[in-house]
Amino acid sequence: ISEAIMSFTLKQLRDRIINDLDLQEETWVINSEIDEFINDGIEEAESEIHTIYEDYFLVENPAITITAGDNTIDYPADIYANKIRKIVFSEGSNTGASHTIRRIKDLADAKHLDIFDTSDNSRLWWSPINDAVNGRKIRLFPAAGRNGLVHIFYLRNAKRLALDTDVLDIDEFQRFVRQVAMTKILLKDGDVRAEDSVALQEKYRKQLQTTLMTMAPDDDNEIESDYSHYDDSYGGEIS
Repeated sequence: ISEAIMSFTLKQLRDRIINDLDLQEETWVINSEIDEFINDGIEEAESEIHTIYEDYFLVENPAITITAGDNTIDYPADIYANKIRKIVFSEGSNTGASHTIRRIKDLADAKHLDIFDTSDNSRLWWSPINDAVNGRKIRLFPAAGRNGLVHIFYLRNAKRLALDTDVLDIDEFQRFVRQVAMTKILLKDGDVRAEDSVALQEKYRKQLQTTLMTMAPDDDNEIESDYSHYDDSYGGEIS
């Protein structure tokens, strides 16, 4: 099996780095630092992936059960920059009674729904909110709501590795992740090999970018994203 498509645990990545850099007897860099550098590499790879081909991280969360009166739900814990592709409502196993929960553009319309739409068969809409007590939530309109299931399709973060048994979930790019960590270690030590490591890191970065650019998306790849973190800064919607 090619190394590029193997699954690597945190311990395996760390051990490879220690062996490649002959760090077995060294004490100036400890395992927790190496782990931190590995996660730095994951973060760099994640940024490249989201810039070039974010569908790599497209996922559907487990269905969320709501009942009439439930008007807020949590964002998925591993969502990246609150980017939502689509939210769908369904009435349990009755898949025929389903609809897309679209993001509402005018909050005046949202409050109108809260006040006047008290039906138990309402079409749902959503908007991001962020209060000081509960933080970021997905607000459903109308507030009366209805019984059923909510499915969120969203873009997730790359998994950060904390335990030795945690598995890297961007297998194709493990060389890049590992090289980022090795560069950071060599720079920390002032090692003359750091320059060569940087060059190899950038070689792997280009390979990563090429791989992502050749992943052809489906015809329909329009993303309905949550840009509320931009709205706060610029004072308006981004269409």
